[in-house]
Amino acid sequence: NLLPLVVIITTTTLILLSLAVGSDALTVGDGVVNRRNFVVAGTAATTTTAAAAALTLLGAPAVAADTATDYVKTTSQFAYAFQPPSGFDMSNKPLKTHLEEINFISSDTKGYQFGITVDPVRISSLKEFGSPEEVAARVVLAEVNRDGVFDVTLVKDPLLLPDSGGSYLLDYLSQGKRGNKHFVCQISIDRQKLYVLTAQVKEENYAEKEKELFAAVDTFRVTMADK
Repeated sequence: NLLPLVVIITTTTLILLSLAVGSDALTVGDGVVNRRNFVVAGTAATTTTAAAAALTLLGAPAVAADTATDYVKTTSQFAYAFQPPSGFDMSNKPLKTHLEEINFISSDTKGYQFGITVDPVRISSLKEFGSPEEVAARVVLAEVNRDGVFDVTLVKDPLLLPDSGGSYLLDYLSQGKRGNKHFVCQISIDRQKLYVLTAQVKEENYAEKEKELFAAVDTFRVTMADK
């Protein structure tokens, strides 16, 4: 069973994992889902306990990160590189619920953060899981079912990123009683490992941070693991 306690945004990770390993985690209810613009009512979907419990924020102590160069992680099981913007602190959760899990949190803009998770899956590519539109629909329906979320809008069409080895890019807005939050996710599968980079910022700060946020997302790369 998938563990429900996660950091930053793992609605994306959990719903992808649930399906990639072969469990039927979602049934679509009465939500209105359009290909270009997903606007889903708060009762649109039902999920498993794991998916419904996604996006729990934990107050892990922050550790200052050197943002002058890429953050590079290479192990025998996975490898990636990421360049957060300047002024971000690196934070690890004491008890991890993923093979890899790390967060970068802005020191001056509350609610602005990046999270990276890595998990093993049974499939070898996102194409086996679904098209960008299909993946986006599942993520949106999982997000909208969270407690306190009123509706979720897919801001831009989901993309298959060129020259990325099959990565998808999702861009959506979550509106709820805790405020309006803008999410951008880059999703990749390589050597049966699911990589999810999620950027999160309050909608009120999105216009100011948009260029910087996308520039940082664009630096994320899956690299070659050690043998």
